[in-house]
Amino acid sequence: MGVISKTYGRRAGDYDMQTFTCSFETGEQCAKRIYFPMPVTITAIKGIVVKAIAGTDAGTITGANSTGNSTGGVLTAAASDALAVEYTATPTTNNTVAAGSYYQLTSAKTTAGGKVEVTVQYKRT
Repeated sequence: MGVISKTYGRRAGDYDMQTFTCSFETGEQCAKRIYFPMPVTITAIKGIVVKAIAGTDAGTITGANSTGNSTGGVLTAAASDALAVEYTATPTTNNTVAAGSYYQLTSAKTTAGGKVEVTVQYKRT
């Protein structure tokens, strides 16, 4: 009998994702950090509106690692975007995360209102 390796997707080069909600509501706008126990490269940020965006102004969700904001890593929710509107961003700088470090998403909107479910896709390096 041979030995079967059970790595459960923990090999370098494997892709994975994490999903959570970013809010533009009063008292809920913040920087959410995702900590990684292994080194990764963020390959995409995707969002979908789960509570309509207030019609007064746009909101942004900005990706960043511990060094700074990611070029190309911003989701922009337009004023009055309805449920199920989708967004995609592809970070090209500050998109690598060392083992034990984090990637964060910061939500910002001048006039409160709305929520976006965000998925961060990454590749283990």
